[in-house]
Amino acid sequence: MKSKIQIDFEKILPLVALALAAIIVLGTAAAFLAGKRPGTAYRKSDPQSVAEINGGAADKKQFKEFGTLRVRLLPDEGSKGGGDKGAVLTVTPWLSYESDDSAFYEELVAKKKIFSSYILEFFSTRSKNALLSIGEKEIKRLLLERFNSQLAFGKLTAIYFDQYLFLD
Repeated sequence: MKSKIQIDFEKILPLVALALAAIIVLGTAAAFLAGKRPGTAYRKSDPQSVAEINGGAADKKQFKEFGTLRVRLLPDEGSKGGGDKGAVLTVTPWLSYESDDSAFYEELVAKKKIFSSYILEFFSTRSKNALLSIGEKEIKRLLLERFNSQLAFGKLTAIYFDQYLFLD
């Protein structure tokens, strides 16, 4: 006595699809009610303009001529074997300054390649873990100090990174 069980897929499949949709909707609602937002631990990018930083102060100028710089970092200590070349860092720096002097802007343009080489040298002599332990604020302070030591017609007030991304 063999019994044949017949499954009517035309009735079951819509019920399965409805159950999956309900799970997705309920899961999304539960996540929102729990107050957890994905991506909150990620780095926030620097403001896009000096006006956002200073509440609309018009006397701040921007120097955004660097573009995106890419540099290979040193391998982290304790990495396995000699095959690890280290992570790659992409960074898009820009500078803020108060001077409205065209001579100062021309000095920045003239020293753009030197400043780019400072940035590349700074990052290429450190590993990803070393940079993470130093912290972004200290990195900016060190670079700004080095830049200002090379300037004659004015001083930079800040350095910002539109992009600061490690690629493993």
